[in-house]
Amino acid sequence: MTSHFFLMALFSAFVSVVFAALMRDEPRDQLRFGAMLFAAFVAAGVVLSWLMYPFPL
Repeated sequence: MTSHFFLMALFSAFVSVVFAALMRDEPRDQLRFGAMLFAAFVAAGVVLSWLMYPFPL
């Protein structure tokens, strides 16, 4: 239950909710902006993880 992906998605959800509440006034705009932001955070995390995959620690 505490995989890296789950924790990244949870963090993205919390950040998206806060940013949407701060950046937009209307609830409909907040929901749309928050959903787009959440999708962008998760997509960026997945893309960056695949780009870093070939590099050993």
